[in-house]
Amino acid sequence: MRKNTNKILNNRNRGVITPVAKTDTQPLKSGKRNADSIIMQVAKAYKDRSRKEIQSWRMSLMGIDHIETPRYTRYFDLQDDLVTDGTYKTQVLLRKSATLSVDFQIRNRKTGEINELGSELFQQKWFYKYLNVELDSIILGTRIIEFLEFNGHSIKFAIVPPRNTVPNQKRIYPDLGKDKFIQYDDPIYKPWVIELNPDNHLGLINDIIPNLIWKRNVAQSWAEFCEKFGMPLISATTNNNNSTHIDNVEKQLLALAEASVGVFPEGTTIKFDEANRTDAYNVYSKFIEHNSNEISGVLVGSNTLGQDAANRSQTEVHERSLDYKISQADRRDITFTVNDELIPLLKMQGYNYLSDDDVFEWIESKEEIDLVQYWNIAQGIMQNYEVEQDWISETFNIPIVGKKQFTPQSQSEIQQALFKALLTPPLDDTTKQKDSHPTAQPWQKDYSS
Repeated sequence: MRKNTNKILNNRNRGVITPVAKTDTQPLKSGKRNADSIIMQVAKAYKDRSRKEIQSWRMSLMGIDHIETPRYTRYFDLQDDLVTDGTYKTQVLLRKSATLSVDFQIRNRKTGEINELGSELFQQKWFYKYLNVELDSIILGTRIIEFLEFNGHSIKFAIVPPRNTVPNQKRIYPDLGKDKFIQYDDPIYKPWVIELNPDNHLGLINDIIPNLIWKRNVAQSWAEFCEKFGMPLISATTNNNNSTHIDNVEKQLLALAEASVGVFPEGTTIKFDEANRTDAYNVYSKFIEHNSNEISGVLVGSNTLGQDAANRSQTEVHERSLDYKISQADRRDITFTVNDELIPLLKMQGYNYLSDDDVFEWIESKEEIDLVQYWNIAQGIMQNYEVEQDWISETFNIPIVGKKQFTPQSQSEIQQALFKALLTPPLDDTTKQKDSHPTAQPWQKDYSS
């Protein structure tokens, strides 16, 4: 007995458990079910884990609020599990595109001149990657980036894994199993590290995490409903209670469900029972739609921008709200971070053509109104004021080479000369007039008689 026990323990230590057959185990008879089957245990464990995600979210918030040792690991791991939602991805893409589609420049705030070298430095791939990360910090919470290399226009940086950060204490834990940490707000890291969105550690997604969880769970329940009731129930009735006969009928039923063809013993009746479940759409689809609307409302301010059947007028109103309100707020936050953190960091790294008076700004005046309206405004200004030629050329993308020169023989002046000649009275020289008109015209009337 001891030998057998030692053998089991040894196998357990090697990661292998050898099953031991019980002496009283009997072969399963026909009609019995394996209530403790492995597959059922796996299914139950999966469903239990899915339903407890709300509790996991609450526990993660408790871990963040811990007074002595706060941890964000569970919270950011839960984020990574939920951001695969299709509605979430669509709305985040719309929100990011509203900001990334607007041009920008570096301008000297005192002289008003554009810093061409500085603007060229920012109009590179690295900065668009930076903008994408900062927009992620608004949605997902604080992000810590560390710059790795500065080589002209080629600038490289990496994102510190959020699960290793504790933003409310300005710490990074390289090994989560140990208490050793890095204080990233230490002055020695100032030329290399920037903290994005330090005022909202949890991000906007914290407001919709329950909706993301409920939506996924209900979608899973709907999938189970379709598996159970989407196909008709197939039942068989037989007057033969022989175990071999019943096993044969069961085998044929399973084959019939897969291939719709079966061969049954004599005396067997087959019946197809259609599922009569009319409330599935209202129970599942409407609940999923409700949570999708909640997700869209928080991210882009409405739920019509991603719908095919949305009203056009409402969609245009919501699109303007996204472009000129939500996106402008995002751009304002980015402007503060770039001017207060990024530009001073670049100056410390040797980019001397960035001065203390240079500021990052978005070129959004043309985005706020229609181009035709913008041209009408410019025309009204040019009637009374002189406007720079380069500004007109750049604003309306028209190559202007110079001001048009008008000659005396221009079409307008010719028309004015003809009009003036028609209004001029005839000469008083009767002799010249008589020589020029020796005979009376048909329209002239003789009053001599």
